[in-house]
Amino acid sequence: MFMKDLCKRTGFNKTEARFFIEELTDQIVETLRKGGEVGFGIGKFQLKNRPARLGINPSTGQRIHIGPKVVPLFKPNKKFKEAILE
Repeated sequence: MFMKDLCKRTGFNKTEARFFIEELTDQIVETLRKGGEVGFGIGKFQLKNRPARLGINPSTGQRIHIGPKVVPLFKPNKKFKEAILE
């Protein structure tokens, strides 16, 4: 449904819309890999460092060490959050 609506609103055909979305995604990934942030009118994508921590294996109940990692994060802005909750 999203692709049909995008095509209607932009005048793109499906191939053009798919190409645009794939290029946009590639640019976001490339920018994040370089350590940058990507801001839009709805919020921003950025990377977040998660420190090491202790966790619990749900199958065994045994404590396990979870190493540090970097995860992608999307932070919606106030205007976007308000628009969704209306």
